Order: sequence, then C-alpha cells, then structure tokens
Amino acid sequence: MSGKDLNIVGYQYNYPKLFIKPPNGDEIDAETITSGLHFLDDDSDPILTTTYTTDTGVDGSVYSTSQVGKNVINARFYLTYGDWYDYKIKKHEIAQFFMQKGLYRIRSDAEPGIVKFVRAGNFTIKNPEDRSHVVQFSIPFDNPSGVKWSLPYSDDLMTYDQNLWQYGMNLPNGIDLKYHFVNEHHFKIWNASDITIDPAQRYGLKIIVTGQTGKFDMVNQTTGDEIVYVNSLQPNDQLVWDDMYCYLNGELCTDSTNLAWMRLAPGWNEFKIYGYNKVDIRFHFRFVYLN
Repeated sequence: MSGKDLNIVGYQYNYPKLFIKPPNGDEIDAETITSGLHFLDDDSDPILTTTYTTDTGVDGSVYSTSQVGKNVINARFYLTYGDWYDYKIKKHEIAQFFMQKGLYRIRSDAEPGIVKFVRAGNFTIKNPEDRSHVVQFSIPFDNPSGVKWSLPYSDDLMTYDQNLWQYGMNLPNGIDLKYHFVNEHHFKIWNASDITIDPAQRYGLKIIVTGQTGKFDMVNQTTGDEIVYVNSLQPNDQLVWDDMYCYLNGELCTDSTNLAWMRLAPGWNEFKIYGYNKVDIRFHFRFVYLN
C-alpha cells in the first residue's frame, strides 16, 4: 500500500487505539478522523469452511477440503458532539473517511506488529432519542483473506525499537533470524506463521537469487519442495520466484523451470542449494496469523 506509516513509538494513551491506513493515504490514529470520535475495541472470529463428499446409497460423508474463509472484524466507536449541526458534520466526516473503495490497513495498539487488510462495510450512526450527545456505533470490516499479517516482511531488520515486531508473533527468543544468505548452500529459515506459507493459497513468497552461475536447484528439505531453473545463469542475472511464477531479469521464465513453487512450513525450514557456485539468495514474505 502507498502512503506513510504512523510512528507510534512512545505513543501515549490510556485507552485502546486503532491505527488506519486508508487506500492511497498515510496511516492515522482513527480518533483524528473527527473530533469527539473514540475507539473502544475490535474483535473477530476465525472462519474455517470444511466440505465433504457424499455418495448416493453410502452412509456418511468423506472429508474433501478445508478453507480459511473471509471473516468480519467489528470495530466499536463512540462519538461525542454538541448540537444537531455538529452531529451532522462529524457524521459526514466519518462517512467520508470510511466509504472509500479499496483496501484499508488496520492495526491496534494491542498488536502493533500485526495488520489486517480490510474493506469497510455498511454501518449506521443514529442520533439517540434522548439527545445525550453521545452515540455508540460499530463498523464491520470485511477481511477477504480471513487472516492477519505481520506488518514488516521477513527480511526487514528485526529490532523491537522499530515498532515492527512484537511479542506473540511466534518469534524464538535469543535467536538471530536470517532471511538473506550469501554463498551458503545449507541454511535454515524460520517461518513464524501459524500456518504454511503456500503461494497456491494466496500467501505470498518471493525468492530473489543473484550472483549464481549455471543451473539453479534448491530444495526445502522440510517440505520436500524443490525449485529448479534449468538454463544457465550469469552472475549479473536476477532470478525471482514470485509466488508460483519465475522471472529472469523481469521477464517471465516459468517455462524454463520445473514448474514447481516453494512452501514454508511453520517453524524451521531446512534448505539445500545444489552445487558450490557463489549465490546470493533472499526470502521476502509476510508472516500469516489466524484471525
């Protein structure tokens, strides 16, 4: 997403905070959308859809597939206002911000290193009959992926003072995690996700290879996945596996591979690059968490 992230290091607050990055905009504190707007909390539940097949005349059903489904994140707010005219202005400012097409990125102070990419659903703000000048309302955010994502990518520098990482992200204590390797042919990387990173399930993974001479062949010994580029590479070439497709110097070259892609199991993944040539390899992906 375009736009700047809000620097929340040292942010002072006594109540929950919601930080929102609108389509093509900078990240802001939700309470700055209009004066008198206050964030209460947000909540969601995971959706797992399981399908079964049934044969005519045979008792029972047989498991077929399971799929993480779209879920809804309900964010609660309350709005304080003065007279009727103040109410109308503030209601319009809220609608103006949330009724944009495109994905919003949201995160809270409870999980500053974890984000959701959502679309705002329909909501109602109604002036209470008792004219109390306070109204509570909820905004349902559709979460198409059904999961949460790490704010940074795997190869971003892991220092907690950047406010990119947090406790509760399945990161091992006391271990320096690497996702960039130079002239190493046996190495391991840590997938902090709750689930397997599988590009076929829309969980993005980019593998960038440079400095290689000749054929490239790498296997994930944990999952058994192997990716091979069969043609000869030159040291100044850049080979990129972007999800299930492969590009050489920006040009699609999947037909010159073994037509496979790489998955990452949760936890440690052991890798081997065949041969002894110089090689520079980097893994670029977001960690995925069940919502």
